[in-house]
Amino acid sequence: MFIAQPQTVEQAGSATVHELLSAPDLSALTLLAGDGNRIVRSVRVVAEQRELRELTTGELAVLLPKAFIEGHLFDVALRDTAATGAAAVVLTGVDTGAVEPTALRIANRYGLALLSASTGDEPTRLVIAVARVLGGDASTALARVDTARRLIAEASTADAILVAAAEALATDVAVRAPDKAEPAAAVEVDGVVDGYVTAGVPARVPGAWAVAAHVVVRLAADAYARAVAESRRTELAPIHDRGRLLGELLLASEAERHPLVARARALGVAVDGWHQVLRFELSSSRGGAVGTDQLDAVGNTALDAARREEAGDDRWHGTRIGGDVLLVHTMSTNPGRTAARTARQAATAALQAARERFPGLLIRCGIGGAHRRAEGLRTSATDARAALAATRQSVPARDIIAIDALGLNPMLVEWYASDTTRASVDDLLAPLAELGAQAAEDAIRTLQSYLDHQSSPAKAAKALNVHPQTITYRLRKITTLLQVDLNEPEQRLALQLACRAWLMR
Repeated sequence: MFIAQPQTVEQAGSATVHELLSAPDLSALTLLAGDGNRIVRSVRVVAEQRELRELTTGELAVLLPKAFIEGHLFDVALRDTAATGAAAVVLTGVDTGAVEPTALRIANRYGLALLSASTGDEPTRLVIAVARVLGGDASTALARVDTARRLIAEASTADAILVAAAEALATDVAVRAPDKAEPAAAVEVDGVVDGYVTAGVPARVPGAWAVAAHVVVRLAADAYARAVAESRRTELAPIHDRGRLLGELLLASEAERHPLVARARALGVAVDGWHQVLRFELSSSRGGAVGTDQLDAVGNTALDAARREEAGDDRWHGTRIGGDVLLVHTMSTNPGRTAARTARQAATAALQAARERFPGLLIRCGIGGAHRRAEGLRTSATDARAALAATRQSVPARDIIAIDALGLNPMLVEWYASDTTRASVDDLLAPLAELGAQAAEDAIRTLQSYLDHQSSPAKAAKALNVHPQTITYRLRKITTLLQVDLNEPEQRLALQLACRAWLMR
């Protein structure tokens, strides 16, 4: 309808020529000469060159191909156009080589923006596109969003996704913390926020741009998160494979270990070397359970931090057992005295990185000793579990404890590493375990404290910070459930060892 009769499309809004060029439907326009900062307030189709003299202040003229007369006459028309205060002239269906240098000089001298449309670009479509930008209507926002969707879908890397979003919004787009009023969307990788895709706000912001920007950054953030997750999975896949295998070794029975050891050797794991285990216990500060996705995300964060601490040391592997995250350092030779320092530094770095990324989690770490071969891997894991238990009991609280600092009898730790021993402990204390996690721990700590303090309810109560009558009441219930006589020396010894072993988990 725009080219049936020459007419002006008046709009309430305005935009600079540069802002028009940044719009998705107008990105094919080229500024040949003149001032790109001229303000455009309306758009008109011009069917004859003489009509250029009728333009008004801030008007943009879309010149039909038949209206362009090259040479001196066009130079005169441009001078007359500049005198009207018009903002810009768009040439359609014209080879830019036909525009004389004198015309370009006139445009530059008077600041009149002279633009060229790409071959085959319909004048009607250009007018509609300009009108949409000036009006700031929903269709303009949708055009930007559609352009962003297409460009983002074509992007093959995380960086390319940001470039695509920037092109659609005609502004800078990056992963950074947003300033107030900047459109931003969280990048959620494996269920965890890992930064924000943020768009810089241009100097002049049409309403349609703001609407589109909030949608585009969300599209970009989701695509960016998928690209980052895929990149990390690809990069860490071999390490995770080795970590899972080490986890299987920790849980395997004696008969199952031999084929697993062979697989580990085939994957290049120094399974016959020395192993040191860091075990992390996670709990929510709000009291809820920690989900599997979050456990895996914490494990990845801790593994990355440990590897960075040792300058990309690929001998660190991550695995998970139950609700605990384990890092395993495998070394082909005896690390000697450096093992304790290396493990402490890695644990500190891992703990700090995990807490920064997951501020709602409470995280503790137990460090096992360095032991040799597959059997040593299990021993170090048991060490780490005992050290982890000590973090819960330490006063004041300690976030990281190494088994070497506990002064535990190595014979006790090695005794508990046995599958048979663990089964015996589970059988002996099963009636208490059936009370539930917290009730079982309270009962077992009560029994251990009572036995450690030579059957003194008063001393046990003081150690546990409860009333002596509470100890007496609990012991009555415990002995009934376990059907034991605490006056029998052999039963007392068995229970005392069992309680210590259970609390080393």
